[in-house]
Amino acid sequence: MTATAPAESAPLLEVSEVTKRYPGVLAVDGVTLSLEAGEVVGLVGKNGAGKSTLIKIIAGAERADEGHLSLSGEPLDLHRPHDATVAGLAFVHQDLQDVGDLSVAENVMMGLGYPRRLGLFVDWAELHRRAAQSIARLEADIDPRQPVGELSVAQQRLVMIARGLAQKARLLVLDEPSASLTDEEIDHLFAVVRRLRDGGITVVYVSHRLEEIFELTERVIVMRNGQLVADEPTSSLDRSSLISHITGHEHAQTAVERRASRGVGGRPGTGAALEVEGVSADTGVHNCSFDVRQGEILGLGGLMGSGRTELVRAVFGADYRREGTVRLHGVAISHKDPSQSMSAGLALLPEDRKTQGNIMDFSVRNNITLASLDRHRVRPRVPVPSARSEKRAADRRIDRLGIATPSDRQLVRLLSGGNQQKVVIAKWLEQGADVLIFDEPTIGVDVDGKEEIYDIMEELAGEGKAVVFISSEFSELVGVCHRVLVLSEGRIVGELEGDAVAEPAIVEICYSQL
Repeated sequence: MTATAPAESAPLLEVSEVTKRYPGVLAVDGVTLSLEAGEVVGLVGKNGAGKSTLIKIIAGAERADEGHLSLSGEPLDLHRPHDATVAGLAFVHQDLQDVGDLSVAENVMMGLGYPRRLGLFVDWAELHRRAAQSIARLEADIDPRQPVGELSVAQQRLVMIARGLAQKARLLVLDEPSASLTDEEIDHLFAVVRRLRDGGITVVYVSHRLEEIFELTERVIVMRNGQLVADEPTSSLDRSSLISHITGHEHAQTAVERRASRGVGGRPGTGAALEVEGVSADTGVHNCSFDVRQGEILGLGGLMGSGRTELVRAVFGADYRREGTVRLHGVAISHKDPSQSMSAGLALLPEDRKTQGNIMDFSVRNNITLASLDRHRVRPRVPVPSARSEKRAADRRIDRLGIATPSDRQLVRLLSGGNQQKVVIAKWLEQGADVLIFDEPTIGVDVDGKEEIYDIMEELAGEGKAVVFISSEFSELVGVCHRVLVLSEGRIVGELEGDAVAEPAIVEICYSQL
């Protein structure tokens, strides 16, 4: 029998053959990696590469279906996030989880147990002292008594890091920590990370900003399609080779082949169905202009947080447009009234079909006719629905879109993800839309269902309708779209058309803007 190495020589954290499945999605596929004490490791990959799911497993927020974790050579079994905290694993997520109405000290010590006097009363002096110790290690000028909601974004991130220090973290995961920070604040963040590393803490730095990865990390781990595809010293990589790992030549080629087989060519149509000029919104959209022609499928690409959904919500009127004009067939539509957009023929199919696209406990029939009830009345001016008219409409859409349902009266929640998405599409076709915005329509949909959705978009474009397609999977945009706009931080930063639409080109534009 081979002797087991002593725990002292073992890596800080080992992830062994970890796999996580969701319905229709293999989110993490047999990932094995190790993290040594006192190193800064970059974790990169496109949207949907599996990074977030892997982090959730390490954080105890998700359970792996297969594989195991170990910490310093000992098995690590995480049933809940508190188990990760106890083990010395800390996480600073991109979406800040500070409680704004509480003080800095209360946030730093949250979940760790506030010090007590006589076992009953919070010892505020001791609470502030402990929080101040953690903050001092970051060389941050932050008053422990100040409400967190009064701090800058950079200071709030430091409070989250201080919480990790207070829990005596051995591993700190920073997820897109430089988002919304100034150059000076990023420099301070980097100095903090290096001090933590020098103090023996392992830092996993998740970022889409490749320049930060090259400047800060000693090693880079790349994920793609749920798999770990590269684990190399940062010094052995350059920008081109790292982007190649992120995109994957074979995967990109598959998308190009799909594009060729579908006959996606140059820009079709002669008239602009939708015109967007100088749209800005308080949701982070800045001076965006574009048009979509009749018979065209226009893709919107970008990394997570690039502003794709925020842009189309502002165009549709679901979010207030502070500036800019939107025209459908040359006629301006309201900046704050989605009903006017709908009446003009603009439809938004939201990314969350379960809470925003369908009413899950309604029937297929009732969902399909929901946006066009005025067309299905017993008499034109009598607000009483006609079951016969609604059934005819639902049966027609079910047949046309191939919705797999035992009947039009089936509850939508009992359908597959792909068929739920088809019901959303059917609703807007029944309503009469001729400009349709598809926001992540294939999320949680199996391969066959995805192909059916691609076919539907292409059929709609073939009928002269204009289609906007948002997807985090760049290969989908390549395989389906005539033209692709790339967004970064709420701005349109690039445009690709015809044969120039390729996955490496989209990725290059995304990363070159950060």
